Amino acid sequence: MEQQEFNFQESYGYHFISTSVVIKRRIESRIQEYDLTHLQFSILMNLYKNKTTTQKELLKYVYGDEASVTRLVDRLAAKSYIKRTQSTEDKRKKNILLTKEGLELVKKLLCFAKEVNQELVQGLDKSEAKEFLRLLQKVTHALE
Repeated sequence: MEQQEFNFQESYGYHFISTSVVIKRRIESRIQEYDLTHLQFSILMNLYKNKTTTQKELLKYVYGDEASVTRLVDRLAAKSYIKRTQSTEDKRKKNILLTKEGLELVKKLLCFAKEVNQELVQGLDKSEAKEFLRLLQKVTHALE
């Protein structure tokens, strides 16, 4: 059986990863003055969106294993941006939430997220951008 050559130009995964790298670099260039990494930024944004979560839940939204997420959370806690509290539902769990300082920082960082979001679709008209978002959500849902 003859094996076909892989065509990167037609690879969805290749383009997703390439785009992800560009987005990550753009975000990191904007947040470096706050001494944050892209993953720390992602955790802060997730906490802003969801108000509270657990480390296990964070694994769904950031790339890494439990140990790396623990280190990220520890660093953010050391900077006083987040805190851990005892879960009222399960004494074995710790909830993670933004502190007042963390919330103030996130409000500053949201403008960077909006800028990068606009840059991402700058070559698309409004209907294309809306369709692009719909398709991204559909792909994400199908892969979960």
